[in-house]
Amino acid sequence: MEKPNEKRPDDRRRWFRRAAAALFWLIVWGLLSLRLPGVLFAGPVRTGRSLLLLLASPVCWRSLAGTLGQVAAGFLLAFAAGLVLGAFCWRVGWMQALLAPAVQGMKSVPVACFVIVALIWVPSSRIAVLLSAFVVFPLTYQSVCSGLSAVDRELLEMAWVFRMPLSKRLRYLYIPQLAPYVLSSCRVSVGMCWKAGVAGEVIGLPRFSVGEQLYLAKLYLNMGDLFAWMLLMIAVSSLTERLVLWAVDRARARLEAAYGDCV
Repeated sequence: MEKPNEKRPDDRRRWFRRAAAALFWLIVWGLLSLRLPGVLFAGPVRTGRSLLLLLASPVCWRSLAGTLGQVAAGFLLAFAAGLVLGAFCWRVGWMQALLAPAVQGMKSVPVACFVIVALIWVPSSRIAVLLSAFVVFPLTYQSVCSGLSAVDRELLEMAWVFRMPLSKRLRYLYIPQLAPYVLSSCRVSVGMCWKAGVAGEVIGLPRFSVGEQLYLAKLYLNMGDLFAWMLLMIAVSSLTERLVLWAVDRARARLEAAYGDCV
């Protein structure tokens, strides 16, 4: 009998492949650093030293906390608005048609163009909130509309004929169909809102932000710090993505359990 804490062969192979891929790109990174001038490119050793120095600096943590708070606020506002408006527009067809041009415009306008206009509307200290919401809202809105539209019409008609309560329709029809679409949009939007928020900070330069630190590293050609900040962004983005997916999955389970207890 397999022990509970013993890893299966598939898990071991998966981790081996990930480790091999990481080692491959680390070698490529090191070889590139040997060929390119240090003023333009930082290798793994130099980046690692810079990363350790950054982690020991209070400015690093203050900048990370500032950007994280701004990006999280924009994500949560846009995510909530996307859920509510997506469900409402699915029920009211003419509203979905009315919002379609605006949503398409939010998807099509480059972030760099919107930053210039947004800096006229809001102070630079709030630019990351607006840009994060600008990127997340259309993804969440369309995932909700697509997920609800994919619900089987015949099942909905049967539920209406047999007068199934709303609680059971939510648990057995809407939530299971909607969850994969929302999880998929979260997986994409978390990384995109980080990129958009930091890009806006690089242009707006709010105090104590990741964008400000990236701009200063670029200004002084400190490639070690620049690459170290990039690694930090990758790590923080990955962690926040896992956290958001876990929170959405837990919320889905709680909703199903709560509505399952309703009559």
